[in-house]
Amino acid sequence: MNWYDRGGNPINVAAANELLGNAEYKRVGLTEVASKDRSVVHRVSTVWLGLDHAHGAEAPLLFETMVFGEGDWADQDCQRYSTELEAFIGHTEMVALVAATVPDEVITELSAWPEQGGAAS
Repeated sequence: MNWYDRGGNPINVAAANELLGNAEYKRVGLTEVASKDRSVVHRVSTVWLGLDHAHGAEAPLLFETMVFGEGDWADQDCQRYSTELEAFIGHTEMVALVAATVPDEVITELSAWPEQGGAAS
């Protein structure tokens, strides 16, 4: 298995495990996109994976953006990236795509995943 840090530098399993235990290190972006009345709530999460998800087939894929919510965005949209810059740009683009589908959207940057809640309550 090929493990890499956020800069794309190879690391060993022990270093990867330590970094994977650090939520702040793993998080590239976490954004909530909700309607004003909160009848629609989506979260766009972009994280460092550490493990090469290209499995050696091309440039390592080390970051992933996923959308969590309901309806058309029901925990199914996923994009992967090789670099942190690509991941940041991809996160921003995904937030815009999701926001375009939410009426009267309110966009909130989160510092951590909320302990309670999920999609719309």
